[in-house]
Amino acid sequence: MRHALVLVALMLLAACERAPEVTFADAAITLPDDPTELPDLPGRDAVIANCTACHSPSTMLQQPAIPRARWESIIGKMTEVYKAPIDQSAVPEIVDYLLAAQAARPPERSAPDVAPTS
Repeated sequence: MRHALVLVALMLLAACERAPEVTFADAAITLPDDPTELPDLPGRDAVIANCTACHSPSTMLQQPAIPRARWESIIGKMTEVYKAPIDQSAVPEIVDYLLAAQAARPPERSAPDVAPTS
């Protein structure tokens, strides 16, 4: 009896319609630049000495624009929570650099450009 049920189930499955075909369109996406070097702005040496052991230029330079107090809070978290060996006398210089770097970059777009390709 069990074999007969399996056979009937297989016959029913064989009679099912084929799954619809799906075609994906190609798309081109413009990604932001991936900077490999820190721009030559005041405070660059402090950033190199205190931040680049853990953070790449790309990571640092592609952060959202945030105010001074938030950068200071983030650096505080790096030293207090993650125990990053940041020279506390360099913090104002690091924050100045990060603010200058975010001011120097082009305005942010809400979404990347997506254009279908032929």
